[in-house]
Amino acid sequence: MANKRNDIVEEQRRARQEFLKLKQMQNGEIEPEAKPSEIAVMPTTFGEKLKNYWYHYKFHTIMAAFVAFLIAFVSVQCATREKYDISIMYFSYTPAAPAQITRAEAYFEKFAEDVDGNGEVNVKVMDCSFNSELRDMQYKHAAFSKVQAVLSAEASTVLYLVDAPAREYFDNALEMNIFKGDLIKMGDAFYKETAKENLTFPKDLTLGLRVIEGTAFDGKEEAEKAFASAEKLYEKVKKQNG
Repeated sequence: MANKRNDIVEEQRRARQEFLKLKQMQNGEIEPEAKPSEIAVMPTTFGEKLKNYWYHYKFHTIMAAFVAFLIAFVSVQCATREKYDISIMYFSYTPAAPAQITRAEAYFEKFAEDVDGNGEVNVKVMDCSFNSELRDMQYKHAAFSKVQAVLSAEASTVLYLVDAPAREYFDNALEMNIFKGDLIKMGDAFYKETAKENLTFPKDLTLGLRVIEGTAFDGKEEAEKAFASAEKLYEKVKKQNG
């Protein structure tokens, strides 16, 4: 009986101590004790440490791995990308076959110079043509976006091979003449050398040299170097097709 009474008294004493402690915490007299769920349990084994790291840094790890992959991919692309002495944009409302583009590159290479001094002359014709008869607006939007990207970002592309609808697009969309001097109307030699079976370029194709003064490319070494090389090619083509 005495033991039971002592247990009751002990419980009452502990309850009073807990009550007084709680009042002190509420009054800010002592710091609150951490809850069991708030007490950090440090991982000890390798597996626990790995799980803990993945839980807290999963997103950061994935993003770091993606960035590293992207850098490696771009580096390989830049290292293996073929260098061109001259770059020409072909913009037409009539699509061209790859074989036609290849033949056009061979045609213009006769007038180009070895700009980078590697012993070869390489001309790149960037195909921005599309089929105007298709009514797919997404298809057309993608084609015009590609043209706009060349206009605004390709400093090394200052020669444009365009047909009448493309010239009209430039006049209406840009509200300015983007070409320096006259446009060269491509002659019979061009069509003869670029024809592939029954595939031919539009008969009203012209070659133009774009203006870089007053544009975002003005004063940039890459654009000025490209313009100087392109101007030489332009004059040679003009002599043959004049």
